[in-house]
This record gives sequence, C-alpha cells and structure tokens, in this order.
Amino acid sequence: MPIKIDKSEEKIIFRLRELPEEKKSEVLDFINFLRTSRIKEEKGDEFSYYLERLRKKIKEQGGLKLGNTKDEILQKLRETRKMVWKEKYENHFRHK
Repeated sequence: MPIKIDKSEEKIIFRLRELPEEKKSEVLDFINFLRTSRIKEEKGDEFSYYLERLRKKIKEQGGLKLGNTKDEILQKLRETRKMVWKEKYENHFRHK
C-alpha cells in the first residue's frame, strides 16, 4: 500500500530536494526530533516529567548559584566544565 502524502508534505519534500546536502541532514534531524517529541508526548510526555523533576531538585538545593555578573557566571561555568571533564572523561582519555 503506497504512502499517502498530503499537499503540505509534498511542498516540504519538494523544498528539501532543493537544499544542499548538509542542510538536508539538518532538516531531517529536526523532523526526526519533532517526530520523537510527538511520540514521547503520546507516551505521557516523559521529557517534561524529567525536566520538572530536575527543576524541583535544583530549587530544593537552593538554585544554580552561578553568580551575579557575567564574569562570575562564565567563571562558574568554566569551573563546572573542568570538574565534569575530570570526573567523567580525564581518566578515559589519559589511558589511550
């Protein structure tokens, strides 16, 4: 049984064919993201559930505490990135 394509999908497919190859993959990735989001929404919106749990956990611990100025925030983010690198990846890449 052939897949039925409505007029709006037909326009999208036609426009997709005109794009350069690197843009096609970006568009297809985005379409896949939307499709996956819709599937998750149908399954009880798991993403929103976990996002809300994360927000509550952050709030219970007193917030993100990044700083008050742009420089303080950037410094805190850099420190966090270094800490995550050391904890998760440093040992793995050092042994190679």
